[in-house]
Amino acid sequence: MLSKKTRCLIARLLQTTKLSLRAIGRTTDCSHVTVMKTKKVLEENNISWQSMETMEEVEVNVLFFPNWPFRNVQKIKPNMDDVIEFISKPKQTKRNAYYQVYLPTCPEGAAYKLTQFYKLVREHEGLIKLSMKINHNAGEIAYVDYSGTQAPYSPENVTDPLMASIFVSTVGVSSYIFIYATPRQTTRDWIEAHVAMIEFYGGVPEIIIPDNPKALVTSSNPEKILNKNYEVFGKWYSTNILPGRPRKPKDKAIAENGVGFITNRIISNMLDMHFGSIEAMNQYLLSECKKLNSEKFQKFSTCRQELFERIDKPMLKALPDKPFELIENVYEMNVPTDYCVLVKEHYYSVPFTYANKPVSIHVKPKNIEIFYQGKMIAAHTRSYAIGELTRVFEHMPPNHQYFEDKDIEYYWEWAEVYGEYAKKVIAAQFDCAHKKSRLANDRCRKIIKLAESSNLSNEEFEKACEFAALYNQMSPTRLRDVIATKAYDVDLSDVNSLVQIPFSNKHLRGADYYNSH
Repeated sequence: MLSKKTRCLIARLLQTTKLSLRAIGRTTDCSHVTVMKTKKVLEENNISWQSMETMEEVEVNVLFFPNWPFRNVQKIKPNMDDVIEFISKPKQTKRNAYYQVYLPTCPEGAAYKLTQFYKLVREHEGLIKLSMKINHNAGEIAYVDYSGTQAPYSPENVTDPLMASIFVSTVGVSSYIFIYATPRQTTRDWIEAHVAMIEFYGGVPEIIIPDNPKALVTSSNPEKILNKNYEVFGKWYSTNILPGRPRKPKDKAIAENGVGFITNRIISNMLDMHFGSIEAMNQYLLSECKKLNSEKFQKFSTCRQELFERIDKPMLKALPDKPFELIENVYEMNVPTDYCVLVKEHYYSVPFTYANKPVSIHVKPKNIEIFYQGKMIAAHTRSYAIGELTRVFEHMPPNHQYFEDKDIEYYWEWAEVYGEYAKKVIAAQFDCAHKKSRLANDRCRKIIKLAESSNLSNEEFEKACEFAALYNQMSPTRLRDVIATKAYDVDLSDVNSLVQIPFSNKHLRGADYYNSH
């Protein structure tokens, strides 16, 4: 069964590119029939690839297989490269000999039958014997790679020269070239070069095809798994990352040719040059790159620059408004029962419905993003306060929201229904040092409960608050006494009547109490 990630990739390629079903099948390592069935399901249910990415894996499986999980295990395909290598050995030309090696490696019922095995071998042999010339669509694909030859540079206070890696990319019909130097070939270096490439082009291609370096592809067999930073980079720029097959340089022959061309024309000359920094080297590479793009082809009457401006650039996607932010760390963990995850000595909340579920946490210089099965469920501004908590009110269940300490604006919104004096009573509870005082919240909850249980109209409760404010009786207990004795109905202009206000307090005991006991 295909994973959700592969299904989403197929859907994305179907809806954002013009690749054929077979081309998509080759890219995702599945048959064109599977791609066709996926297309049919998407059309019947009117589902976009963006919607599929927000779905959980169970929902995707049920979408394609209504009877899931009651389904047979897929057949295990033999490694066709090993098959060809085996039957190519001297005196070892029988396919059946390798089938006897392949059969014990598969669980019972998971191996192909002998006839189907022969068919797979014939199809693979037919493919590897041909070399196809790829028809490039305008601005569709950018091929990227690093040159095997490095160039030296010598920063100040460094005795021995350092070696810079040279990133090379070509795009579309024009084979437009971009060159960029980085200190190494880490994930950060790859993405920095990608960002510089996109800015140089002034737009984003639909597809980027790199090799399979560990810095970008954490696993290439049996399923390609991209580095988290690289995967997020592709989504940020709305481009599809399709690494070439391992040990298949023909998948990106245009990039291999570009690397050889750049090595002969530029990098070989740099070996005897002196550069004081990577920045100085990149300035030189930029000027040389512009010269190469302006040179006419040997067999065409035009140049790369002219073809790019006329054909490729109009088809590139627009750049995003904000630059890409590199992920510093990725953490995988289960959400505790308090639905708060600890990241870099600070707690961040997630929606309570995801408690006890596994999440992926992306740590960025300015933000913390939390994902569940590829769907972002929470995002916070990064805090460096040790031991403190950043919590979103909506992440809490209703019973926890009630007891959450809130600021005065929350209670003022409640008091606006009654009037200005109710707001003054609320403000009096927050006469303290803390913005979200535990004591003030406890008093405000008592006042709200008092307003709900007193059965007073809004006007009567506002009058009670007015009396409490005028005579500084704004604690919940005093306000309760004002309401219980209806002191707010007394004529405030009659001084004699104020003396007779019958305040009561259940905690005070007089002579009658002690005489009766």
